[in-house]
Amino acid sequence: MKRLLFAFFLLGSSPYLALAQSAFDVPARLSLSKPEDYAQYEPQVISTINWLEETPANQDVTRRQQAQRFLLTWANGSPKVSMGLQPYVGELYDKNTALLMAFMGGWTRFSLQHPNEKDVVRLNAEGVKSMLKVYELGGSEKNKAMENLRDVINKGELETWLKSKITK
Repeated sequence: MKRLLFAFFLLGSSPYLALAQSAFDVPARLSLSKPEDYAQYEPQVISTINWLEETPANQDVTRRQQAQRFLLTWANGSPKVSMGLQPYVGELYDKNTALLMAFMGGWTRFSLQHPNEKDVVRLNAEGVKSMLKVYELGGSEKNKAMENLRDVINKGELETWLKSKITK
């Protein structure tokens, strides 16, 4: 019985097990020549976005770069996802590409999970929430704009804030 408990404890606390639970695979040979090619990668895209959101920006840098490249390539040609980057996004990410990719990831994931949602405020909100998750994980420098965003979200004023920032 003690061995069984010890093995359970060892497996339950293993960092490798935790990594496997949120793992993703970047396709070795990405083929995106037709619109229908994109659909087959949607589960991997969502897994990649989740992994990027759960992993601090300064950890597993090579894998992060691969994940970001995959997400960018897929999103750039996807017939299902159309993203608009507003000037405020540049102010928020301020040269931190992990935050920019988090915005793109949040928007993309929400678009895939809610294909009929076209509300620009809602789509931006999902991107911004993802940015804040990545920022709060750490691994990047403090950012006053992100600190202010945290306050806006904590006050429940994200939608109003976004409406003031989104230009048409």
